[in-house]
Amino acid sequence: MAREFQHISRSQFVLTYGPGSLIETKKGPRIIPSLGKGLGENFNLDTFRRFEISETRISKYIKSKSEEKKNIRIVALPTNAGLGKQSNYRIYSTYVFPVWKVCYGRRGNHTPILYNGSKCPLCETNDESSAVRFVAACPDGHLDEVNWNYAVHKNFSCKPAYFYWKASGSSLEDIVIECPLCRARNNMKEIYKMNFFCTGRIPERESPSVDYFPIYTRPDRSKNCEKMMKIMQRQSTSLRVPETMTLLTIPEFDNHISRILQRYDVSIALDTMMKIMPSNFLHEMNPATFVDLISGPLKGRIPDDSLEVISTEIREKGIPEFCDLYKRLNEENKSFMSLMYEEFDSLLSGAGNPTKNFVMGHPKKIISTSSLIPGLLVHPISKIRTITVQLGYKRIIPIAEENELKSVSSGVYLPADGSIWYPGYEGFGEGVFITFAERKFPSLTSKPAYRLWKEYAASGLNSDSEWSEVSVEPEFVWLHTLSHAIIRALSLHTGYSAVSLRERVYISRDGKNGGILIYNTSPGEDGGMGGLVGSVDIFHEIINSAVGNILLCSNDPLCCDVTKSAESVNGAVCYSCLLISETSCEHRNLWLDRHLLIGD
Repeated sequence: MAREFQHISRSQFVLTYGPGSLIETKKGPRIIPSLGKGLGENFNLDTFRRFEISETRISKYIKSKSEEKKNIRIVALPTNAGLGKQSNYRIYSTYVFPVWKVCYGRRGNHTPILYNGSKCPLCETNDESSAVRFVAACPDGHLDEVNWNYAVHKNFSCKPAYFYWKASGSSLEDIVIECPLCRARNNMKEIYKMNFFCTGRIPERESPSVDYFPIYTRPDRSKNCEKMMKIMQRQSTSLRVPETMTLLTIPEFDNHISRILQRYDVSIALDTMMKIMPSNFLHEMNPATFVDLISGPLKGRIPDDSLEVISTEIREKGIPEFCDLYKRLNEENKSFMSLMYEEFDSLLSGAGNPTKNFVMGHPKKIISTSSLIPGLLVHPISKIRTITVQLGYKRIIPIAEENELKSVSSGVYLPADGSIWYPGYEGFGEGVFITFAERKFPSLTSKPAYRLWKEYAASGLNSDSEWSEVSVEPEFVWLHTLSHAIIRALSLHTGYSAVSLRERVYISRDGKNGGILIYNTSPGEDGGMGGLVGSVDIFHEIINSAVGNILLCSNDPLCCDVTKSAESVNGAVCYSCLLISETSCEHRNLWLDRHLLIGD
């Protein structure tokens, strides 16, 4: 009998699904477990090494933010071809969740019931059963079945084998859950309002040894979770919002020696030596002696040709330059914004300096017919590589404020090497980089919205932690708003779906210059076909179309009447003019305002 599988890509695993997500299958909902539980026999160091993505800058950044100062490594989801397995080999297991079901009883000629088990207790089959569409979650990321006994009785005095499921209409109020023993009842509208004790359960980290759990268990307070659980629909996108991080492979670190130095075995060996030997002693050492010193720890750990590349680099460039490159690649306390400044500087100087994973053409100057947009330089990028890592995820619960939500880590500890591994993927594609022809922002101080955003920036209310240095500054909001307008215009002019495009907004270290990168590195029919690079020739049309998106909105005057306030994260913006898919926007459609460009 053929086994049925559901295939997902590496990018889907990182951007949409991954550990802790609920996925719909032909046989009902399943939860995707952690890497350690889902990969089964493939959860081993040999497999992880084969699918490792070496990107030291991300690894060091994650380590600097982690409470456990363990080494961080990145792994791509193994593939059947990569493992040498047939296409019907199951690489990743999933678990049944939720396990509570509703049997509609048409064949058994009984009232629909809600039960927990592999078969309906009345008709002794699951042919007419479907999983209940409700689960319970808390702001700390815990997830569990709904405690239906408490929802109906609000105590544990009665323990029926099942509950009647009475649905007389499509609204929540029309769904009544009734106990067959004591006739206690409650409707889903009231159950939705209830708070449930949190059980502290994280089902994606559990062993799949049992598919079904006891119906009646009192709330387990041993996990020390003091938060309350709320009922949510299992298909809700807010039930699991992934937190990802993406870095470009910039030309400065896209060469043979940099790729070798980012290998885990090399960095471990060199880290040890760099820490025990004073820098002035290393710099005064003879290059040949330095080569002999590092050859011992590296010999046998890396290929001989890689060791020869390191030796040649040291002899040709000298020990100080070699050490400087290694330290820049392995700096542990580098902030996220420092990484962004590096990317921006690299993009500004990347034209005409192709590398293996980055090819940028010379810019075309664009002069808009609108006075709102200054002269721009548009660079075609025919080859670009990105590394995206899923750091964790949050469960957005209605009763919790955003700052109360706790992130659940997607990393998993592998005892064989003592590292924590995070799921990631490599993306290859193309893009366009847009910056100011005069290398400076247009003056915004005369615009009324400028003062409002400056006051908001000074208030400290910004919660966008990674970008908090710049994200609410008026110059950043100006660029971010223009970026969204360009993405919508690109979709119309090039045929790209707006969902397939992603953005990154840059500000220089001194805040006087900035840029926008719009790229596509996702696999599929929209990726890498030259549509973005080809758009440079007609970019003046795209800019003029983007200005139209900013000036006019079908929701005006309602949209345009909105002004920035301390209570809002946006100014004048809506889905009719500038909001785009949240998978395309790094800032979840925050920090946008048409008024900063229009100037009214």
